[in-house]
Amino acid sequence: MMRDGPWAGPERGRWAVRAWRVAWMALLASVARGAGAAVSVLVVVTPHPEEIRVEFERGFDRWHRGKFGDGVRVEWRDVGGSGEAQRFVTSEFASKPGGIGIDVFFGGGPEPFLALAEKGLLEPHDLPTEVEEGLGRVVNGLEIHGAGGTWHGACLSSFGILRNARVEGMAGLPRARRWEDLADPRLMGWVGAGDPRLSGTMNNMYEAYLQALGWERGWGMLSRVAGNVRQFDRLSSSTAKEAMLGQVACAFCIDYYAFVQMAAAGGTNMAFVLPEDFVSVSPDGIAVLRGAPHREAAGRFMDFVMGEEGQRLWLLPAGHPLGPERNTLLRLPVRPGLYGKFAGESMVRVRPFEVRSGFRYDARLANARRDIVRSLFGAIYVDVHDELVRAWRRVVELGLPEELMRELGSVPLGEAEALALAKGAWSSPVERNRLKTLWQRVAREKYRRIAGMRGAGRAGDGKAREGKD
Repeated sequence: MMRDGPWAGPERGRWAVRAWRVAWMALLASVARGAGAAVSVLVVVTPHPEEIRVEFERGFDRWHRGKFGDGVRVEWRDVGGSGEAQRFVTSEFASKPGGIGIDVFFGGGPEPFLALAEKGLLEPHDLPTEVEEGLGRVVNGLEIHGAGGTWHGACLSSFGILRNARVEGMAGLPRARRWEDLADPRLMGWVGAGDPRLSGTMNNMYEAYLQALGWERGWGMLSRVAGNVRQFDRLSSSTAKEAMLGQVACAFCIDYYAFVQMAAAGGTNMAFVLPEDFVSVSPDGIAVLRGAPHREAAGRFMDFVMGEEGQRLWLLPAGHPLGPERNTLLRLPVRPGLYGKFAGESMVRVRPFEVRSGFRYDARLANARRDIVRSLFGAIYVDVHDELVRAWRRVVELGLPEELMRELGSVPLGEAEALALAKGAWSSPVERNRLKTLWQRVAREKYRRIAGMRGAGRAGDGKAREGKD
């Protein structure tokens, strides 16, 4: 055994004491740091992707430390898209009306927030005057905040078409510049879209068809678009990625997913189009849930998100001294002054408060019939997609006769019936399931009948894609 050095003889005790003191001081320093850096907890349910969650948690923690002296740890609840998040929250409140252990609902279009507010599941929050000042209140004629502070539009979303120009050129496909262009039979198998029962983004875009074109014409157009769809994805982010990878030539897309894929693929290959026939811009919301267990932290999170510090995270690129740290989010802030203030410093080129379109998306109408529209769409297009594609291909082969296209696009209930159903019998689970099954069966029988029709006609031109890969 070695007996020389500092641990030998009487020195050993003195060194041991010193080592103990150093360790104790380090422990005290660690405890002090922990006390000074004590963290609150905030529980947030969101359909937002990880990049947004990371940057807003980091930004909020930094803002909170600077303003209140301690940090905040966010516990995120990811249960799927905005539609799934809404259903989850509503279901939880059914068994726990006083509160569900979640503080904030963050993300998704206006419909979930309107629905939750109507059920009394949101807790109003008044923003500080310094935050309230400078917020945009209306975009393209649409109110972007809930009445009485029940919810706020945290950012804006524009809906359009993401195109892969390389694929279009190689396959000799037409360029989609209007929503109705997605019904062109030459795009059969080349259109990307998602299931509105799982994606609030997709539901908003389909609803815009119905509002802009009218109930009957809208469903007729959607039947042909759905016949062109390669497959219905669960998430709208997957649809955008398919366009970037060339699995589809054009896709229904929200602006920020488009910007992300364009940044990855390069602007020469990808293009995001705000369609010429009608433009839809809507808010993505944020709200405090009733019975929030961490009410103070929830209110502060709202203040941060709606204030300039939080709004800059949407707009500025990663690494910017006033922006996100590692992830460029590419969203549209609800503070109009930021667009001019940071002109030239952001990849975002859309200025939503300058959009002028005759079309006004009616969020209240959309909310009133939301579950009817997405359930009907799912039953007659998504669940029987193979049969629909075969029927649409046969209609094209027969020369697109008007009568046959009307039959293809017919739906089992009118607009007034849909609203009446939403306010009445739809509340019964038994009736809902019966109608969904009925709609699906009727649609399948119709498509099989059309697909089996005989007759002479000119074959559809273009490069219809065989199969669904």
